[in-house]
Amino acid sequence: MGPTGRALPKVGDIWVVPAGDECTALVCGDTVEYCEITIPDHVLGAPTLVPRIKHRNSLIHQMVEHIYAIADRDDTAARLLTDSVGETLRLVIAKTCAVHRPPRVERRPGTLDAAGRSKVIELLKDGIDSTVSLETLAHQANMSVPVFITAFRAAFHTTPYQYLLDLRFERAKHLLRYTSRTITEISTLVGFSRPSHFSSAFRRRVGVSPKEYRDRT
Repeated sequence: MGPTGRALPKVGDIWVVPAGDECTALVCGDTVEYCEITIPDHVLGAPTLVPRIKHRNSLIHQMVEHIYAIADRDDTAARLLTDSVGETLRLVIAKTCAVHRPPRVERRPGTLDAAGRSKVIELLKDGIDSTVSLETLAHQANMSVPVFITAFRAAFHTTPYQYLLDLRFERAKHLLRYTSRTITEISTLVGFSRPSHFSSAFRRRVGVSPKEYRDRT
């Protein structure tokens, strides 16, 4: 709730009513003149207006008088002056009639935060024995495919495909070392459709064939 009370109005008094707040006034007398200025939230920016009554600021008063003096004009000079004074007025109001909220920490567009990285890696791990599409990964991160590829490379210093291959070969090495499964079975378990393809890729990545790796370990 904002401020309340009985107050006699004076020329230059300023009432500040934040968006969403209600304002009620009872004025006694024959004539009341006032200027109402509405500033959209997205124009004001981060500051939050503080409710005020009988606020005094001579600069705001002078700028409002300037705008009022040319309100009936529609020439280019008047419009430019109104825009210029209006922008200055917005800045003064934001500085003198508002408090600044601490900025929210938001994920920059096109970047993978910790939660996003975890979700993507979980999908890749689930896809060791199957096919995971870039579209699926990008959708999980709420990005387009090109933006996702760039964000993934920035986060992991490699491509999604190469990262998945690393996961598959680490899994293959574990199975070769600690199980008696055949190379054909292992190739299927880590997502390769043909054992020959798996053996060739394993040799390129590890430096030895799956059989040689098993024999050495």
